[in-house]
Amino acid sequence: MANVDPVSIGHDFPAAFRVLHVDTDEDFLRLARETLEREDDIEDVIGVTNADDAVEWLFERDVDIDCLVTEYELRDGSGLELLETVRERRPYFPFIVFTGTGSEDVASHAISAGATNYLQKGTSGARFVTLASQITQAVSHRHVEKQVHRGFRAIDTTREGIALLTDDFRFNYVNDAYANLFEYDAETLIGRNWATTLTDDAVATLSSEVVSTVDAAGEWSGEITGERKDGRTLALTLTISAAPDDEYVCAVRDVTERKEREKALVRENERLDEFASQVSHDLRGPLSIVYGYLDLARKTGESEHFDEIERAANRIEAIISDLLEIAREGQKTLKLETVVLDEFAADVWDGIESESATVDTGPADGRLLADRDRLTELFANLFRNAVEHGGDDVTVSVGSTCDGFYVADDGHGIPDEHRKQVLQSGYSTEEVGTGLGLSIVQQIADSHGWSLSIDESDAGGARFSFTGVERPDAS
Repeated sequence: MANVDPVSIGHDFPAAFRVLHVDTDEDFLRLARETLEREDDIEDVIGVTNADDAVEWLFERDVDIDCLVTEYELRDGSGLELLETVRERRPYFPFIVFTGTGSEDVASHAISAGATNYLQKGTSGARFVTLASQITQAVSHRHVEKQVHRGFRAIDTTREGIALLTDDFRFNYVNDAYANLFEYDAETLIGRNWATTLTDDAVATLSSEVVSTVDAAGEWSGEITGERKDGRTLALTLTISAAPDDEYVCAVRDVTERKEREKALVRENERLDEFASQVSHDLRGPLSIVYGYLDLARKTGESEHFDEIERAANRIEAIISDLLEIAREGQKTLKLETVVLDEFAADVWDGIESESATVDTGPADGRLLADRDRLTELFANLFRNAVEHGGDDVTVSVGSTCDGFYVADDGHGIPDEHRKQVLQSGYSTEEVGTGLGLSIVQQIADSHGWSLSIDESDAGGARFSFTGVERPDAS
């Protein structure tokens, strides 16, 4: 519809028409006016005797003209010359050649030049009835064109993907929003099967369920999976309705981001549920110890019971600290910067209560991109884990690999059957541990996009290896 001249969205079909009539015979103009204005659809007939006056009325005066009727031969030119002038500015304006000197050749030329219709005046009384009918038909047809154009303009400008499908589900029309959604040009899709923009599963659903529902009920709405030109999929809401002539109107909207947000919300709720379970499970044990020894202290008054209460309270504090760290991990945004591995590991080790334990950062001379705060927490948890499980004299080593780094120790190691369990929240083999430290390590690795594996170190202890680590540019 690109060649249809623009219309005002607020323009309604006129209750009665205003006609501009051009003829050299003023008596005939008066007769035509008196006769045509008796018709219900024609309110006003403006008569002029030359083309210049017609152009002035049509383009220069603030008057709405619905149709132009002209004689073929005029004093200042011909009706076809006037038609050419009008068509340059209003290509689809209702224009009727109404002449007494015409012929088949004149009629052919008039229609070829873009006249809406051609009539001979004749002498019978029915001539004006025929003219009035032609005026009404021309104006009505133009109004329908405008309405169709208005509808297509609305479809073309909407953000919702709209397609018209033939009875065998081939594209008869698609708006830009629909084509852009699947990364096609609109013209490319015309004539193609609807399956071009759908996954095989979606096509199967449409064939087995949707089409029969539309044919029976007139409409179907639901969610399907679309497929872009490059094969990537997207989640869609689809409404398909029956249209005249056994065709279909299809409206789609991309809800991929919404579905991703819903999945993320589900994951977050699951994480919060897990977090709440951890709080309940991990605090219940030391709280029971506190209450038990508090009851004994009240009954016996022996001070050693308070030492047990203090140890339980310290454990509660450690659990709360780790749980808060887990909670914060889900809210942090990565701020990547270059980290020199050996210097960084040595700095973190200095903050660990390690007594006689030692760290060896000799081979850890690599650089990596990481969030410094999160990486600090990762190393701190690994170092504390090594000291807690490897003993006071454990030696911890940090080193670079071709695609990452590792933290290893010479302690007792982790049996194969426990290596997956130790990364789960709450798992601990020590009464003093919270069981959350290695879970925090796993979350930090995941947030960076790193893979974490646990193996036996060269010294027989545990080795935590991180791969997929990004390096800073050599420049």
